[in-house]
Amino acid sequence: MTYVCRHEPARRPYYAMKIRVVSPAGSIRQRVVEEGVKTLREWGHDVSIAPHALDTYGRYAGTPQDRAQDIMDALRDPEVDLIWATRGGYGCMQILDNIPVELVREAGKPIVGYSDITALHALWFKAGVQSLHAPMMKHLGDDPTHRTTRTLREVIAYYETHHAWPPKQNNLFVREWNAEHPDRTIEADQLTWVGGNLSVLSGLHGTPYDYDYRDKVLFIEDISESPYKIDRMMQQLRLMGVFGQIRALVCGHFTGCDEDPLMPVRLWDNIRWIVSPYDIPVQMGAPIGHETENYPVVTG
Repeated sequence: MTYVCRHEPARRPYYAMKIRVVSPAGSIRQRVVEEGVKTLREWGHDVSIAPHALDTYGRYAGTPQDRAQDIMDALRDPEVDLIWATRGGYGCMQILDNIPVELVREAGKPIVGYSDITALHALWFKAGVQSLHAPMMKHLGDDPTHRTTRTLREVIAYYETHHAWPPKQNNLFVREWNAEHPDRTIEADQLTWVGGNLSVLSGLHGTPYDYDYRDKVLFIEDISESPYKIDRMMQQLRLMGVFGQIRALVCGHFTGCDEDPLMPVRLWDNIRWIVSPYDIPVQMGAPIGHETENYPVVTG
C-alpha cells in the first residue's frame, strides 16, 4: 500500500524556521550531519548545530552533561523554534533527569527524532508538549526526495505556519484498518498517540517518565530484537494492564527481528495473540520505524 500525505499548504512557500540540531544519544559522523542539515537548509530553514553534537565520548556524542546541556540551551534560546536529533543509538536514558520538565513545558518547543529519542518524547509528554516521531539526519541526507521525506517537509512547513501539527497526520497510519473495519474506526485525530521504540518504552516502565496509557493510541516499533524478547516486552505491557487501558495498538516495522523457529507462532501472530483478549483494534505493518518508510507521527 502506498502512503501519500497531503496537508493544507503553507500561507507562503517554505521559509526559515530556526532549528537546532542536537545529539542526545550516540555519536555520529560529521558528514551524515552535514548532509542532513543541507536538506533542512534547502527547505529554507535556518539550522544551527549544537556545540557537542559532533563530539565523541565512547559510543556517545559527548558526556551526559554535555548532551543534556545542548538540549537545555536550545530550549532556553529564543532564537530556536524546534530541536532535531541527529540519531538514536543509546544514551537518552542517561540524561532524562538532567533536563527539567518545567523547562520543556515553558519553552514549548518540539523535538524531532525516533528510536532512542523515544525517551525524550516521553519527557516531552510529561511536560505536556507535543513532539514528532520522525526521521533524523541520515534519512534526510540519503533520501531527500523520498515520499517519506516530502511528507516530513510538509508537516514541518505546516507547523511553521500554524505553530501546531497537522490535526489529521496520524490518520495516515490507520487508513487501512478503518477501510477494513468501518464499524470500528479509529478516530486518530481525536486521540493522543504515545509510544515509539518498544525496547526504550520497556526501559521507561516504573520510572517517572513512563507514559499514562489511558485512552491513548499506543504505537510501537523495534529493530534487531529476538522475537522472544519482543514477547517479553509485550507480556510486560500486558502485566502492567496497558492493553486494558489503550484505545488501539499500531505496530510499525520490526526491522531485523528475524523469525525464531523455536517460537510456536510468528512474531506478528504472537502480538495479535497477546492483545486478543482486550478486543482493541490492532493495526500491523504501519510505516513507522527503522526503515525508509518512516512517516512522521505526532506524539502527545
